[in-house]
Formats: sequence, C-alpha cells, structure tokens
Amino acid sequence: MRDTRDPREIALVVLERVERTEAFAKEALDGRLGKHRLSRENRSLARELTYGTLRWRGYIDGALSSLLTRDLQSLPGMIRNILRLGAYQILFLNRIPDFAAIDESVNLAKRYGHVGTAGLVNAVLRRVAERRDEFPLFPEGADEVERLAIRCSHPRWLVQRWVERWGEDATRALCEAANRPPPFVVRVNRTRTSTEALADELRALGIGCEAGRYVEEALRLSGHVDLGSIEAFGRGLFQVQDESAMVVILLLDPQPGETVIDLCCAPGGKAGHIAERTDCEAFVIAADVREIRLRRVAENLTRLALRGVAPVVADGKEFAVRTADRVLVDAPCSGTGVLRRRADMRWRLRPGDIADLVRTQRALLENAARLVRPGGVIVYSTCTLESEENEEVVEQFLAKHAQFVREDASPFVHHELVDESGYVRTFPHVHDLDGSFAARLRRVATTREIGCTPTSRG
Repeated sequence: MRDTRDPREIALVVLERVERTEAFAKEALDGRLGKHRLSRENRSLARELTYGTLRWRGYIDGALSSLLTRDLQSLPGMIRNILRLGAYQILFLNRIPDFAAIDESVNLAKRYGHVGTAGLVNAVLRRVAERRDEFPLFPEGADEVERLAIRCSHPRWLVQRWVERWGEDATRALCEAANRPPPFVVRVNRTRTSTEALADELRALGIGCEAGRYVEEALRLSGHVDLGSIEAFGRGLFQVQDESAMVVILLLDPQPGETVIDLCCAPGGKAGHIAERTDCEAFVIAADVREIRLRRVAENLTRLALRGVAPVVADGKEFAVRTADRVLVDAPCSGTGVLRRRADMRWRLRPGDIADLVRTQRALLENAARLVRPGGVIVYSTCTLESEENEEVVEQFLAKHAQFVREDASPFVHHELVDESGYVRTFPHVHDLDGSFAARLRRVATTREIGCTPTSRG
C-alpha cells in the first residue's frame, strides 16, 4: 500500500480494511493518520469521510445498487468503497462540489483499478448526482421495516427488533440519533482540578464548554478538540468519557477505605473514576483478560496521577480473590447503545452474537456474586439496548440467588435516568447520552455473615 497524505485515499484504505478484515474503524483510522502529517482540515476531512461513509453505508448501498447493472458486492472491494466514498460526498457533504467528488473518485479508481473501473465509477457517480432527489429508493415490495432500515442506514434485523419493542416512531428517533455525531464529553479529574477551573482553561484555548447534564464532573466540549495539543489533557486534568459511563460509578457509590473490584476494566475509565470519587482512598482491583488492554489502563492512570488502582491480568469469569465491598461488572455487550460513536459496529454485529454475549454476561455476574462480601454491592452495567443482555440477565440472576436483592437507582443518579423498575436506562434520542443500562444489587447479610465482612459501609 502506497504512502499518502490525501484524506480521501486514507479514508478509502480504512473503509476497505474495515470491510475486508472487520478491523475497528477508529483504530484503523488513527493508525493511518499517525503515519502522516496532515493539516487540521485534512485530518478532519479524513475522519468525516470515514465515519460518515460507514454510518450511511446502508443508505448509500441502496442508492448505488439501484444504478448498477451488477451486484454491488461483486465489485472489487476497493472499487466498491470508492463508489461509497464518492456517493457520501455527493449526497451528504454539500460543501464538496459534485465535480470534485467525482473527479477525485475517478482518480482513486485509476489508482486501484483500471480504465474500465474508472469509467464505471465516473458513470455511476454522475447518475448519483443527477438523481440525488430520488433517494432513498426501496426494493419492490419493501415493507415499513425495510424502508426504515434503508432510510436510516441500519441493519434490517436490528430495526425489526427495535420496532417490535418500542414502535416505529421511537425506532426512527433512535436511528436518527445514532446517525448524528455524538457530543465530545470529558470527565474532570477532581483530584487535580475543579470543573470550573478546567472549563476556564479550555475556553481560553477557544474550546466551547458547557456543564454536563447529569454528572457534576462532566463537561461537554464543542469546537475543534485535538487532545494531543491540549496541555490539560497531558497533565491529567480530564479523561474522555460519556456521561452514561460516569453514571455507573455514581450508582456503584464507592467509599474511601473500601475494596472495589472492576471485573472488566479496560480501557480503565470507570476504574479511574472510582479512584477519583474516593480521593484515591479506596483499593481498586482492575481486572481484564487481555494484557495489552491493561497497558492502556496503566497509561491512563499514570497520566491522571491516580493511586490505589491495581491492574490485574485475569478472566473476570474465573477471577478469585478475597471478597470485596463492591464489584463492578461492566460487561462486554453488543454495544447497540453506542452506534453513534462506533460507526462500523452496526455492520459488524450479527443476530447470533447476542446469545453468545449473554453467556459471558451471566458467567461474569455469577463470579461477581462469589467475590462480593455479605452486605456488599454489585453493579451490573452495559452499553447495549437489548433486553436479553440487560434486565433479563439481572432477573435470571436474582431468581437463582435469593441472597441478592435489586436496589432502586433513584437515590444515586438523576431521576430522569431511572425507569419504573429502578434500573438506570439511557437513550441517545431521549437523553443525548450513549445508550446504557445499569442495575444495583446488594448481597443481603445474614446474622452469621455480618461478623465476616471486611468493612461495614453501606
């Protein structure tokens, strides 16, 4: 693969790799951008082209398929993604003239194909520009679910699930929210600074700041945010994290002097938040199954100058250690609540993945039950919207373990985020947070067990 500083070619290489190898878009794009010195504008364009094309791939593929005389999937991967990239610019980026989008796409087709494929790209994209007002086009006989899936560029199977659960209007609002760029949210490290002081420092750099909606230490940033050029980030004054993730630690409510286990800690945002919330006076065991992921945890903790967190390479399903006051199970999940942040995830996920994930989630919660002391607390959390991974996992656990009870989340988090069952539940289209779920469970202490507890906090 040749070296390039062209943002369109960088986006193309990433799009083709994501489709061919199921690489993660963010890591693939960051890797390419890290190899080149691009201007701020070109870096921004490369990101916009990559993530925008991924978000709208379903819509774009529908448009392209209506104009091709052959199956889109039968085209070489590079040519297929050149067409998607060009169509995205024509249909969604008004600031780029049609002729520029077409000419640059043809040049890429010459570079990665031949005269014939260049001619195909030229002809198809010209027709996209001419017929833009006719899109989206739907297959003959398409039902409302299919139309919604194409119009909002989501997999049909996922739209079907959501329509059955919430109805067409709510599903449309959810899909539309997933297609909008997410807010840039940071957690202020209040062991080093205050929310007000950090906001003032960032505003002096021309970065817009407003208070978080539900968490005191959250700031929502606007404008151009380049972490590498912000001194406050290097000094450990903040961590990038959505408010939905911060809410989980409010629900856990860790206290100084306690032992807390984070069973699936990478990339370490929640473990760091526990340390901050307890002023580094809790002992946090941060476990993750992959050592390479723990390196990132350690890097973040060092940058934030947080003490009392011990990263441990361990499988959370089998990890054995002395009982703790609180255990966090931030379980691996389908991630359907964070599709606006992970543009490629909607196309990577398959219906059968959910059942596999549920088995892992149940095993993690079972092990958490062995690790928490009598009277202690477990918080089970995910960033998925799917009931099988959320309340069904919790309710099956409670039915099996009479020594645990569910506690209402209302005393710990904002009432707008708590549903009628006492669970934390957030939605992008309702709260402008990432979609998430969290449950607080307490192990009821018997008279015999009370004398065995490591601490006596609530």
